[in-house]
Amino acid sequence: MNPLSMEKAMIKNMVEKTGRPIDEWIEIVNSKEFNKHSEIVRFLKKDYSMTHGYANLIARKSKKK
Repeated sequence: MNPLSMEKAMIKNMVEKTGRPIDEWIEIVNSKEFNKHSEIVRFLKKDYSMTHGYANLIARKSKKK
């Protein structure tokens, strides 16, 4: 599976796997004052027990908006 297809699949499955859609996760992340991608990933993994893959995807998407 190519990276774009993998990303689309993860976004499609996000509610099932994390309990929230990506837009809600982006709102949560953007309500904080993170300076680095790694801070977002660490926060999501620690506070929400999220897998690295989903945390990384949310961190990347939150920086684009």
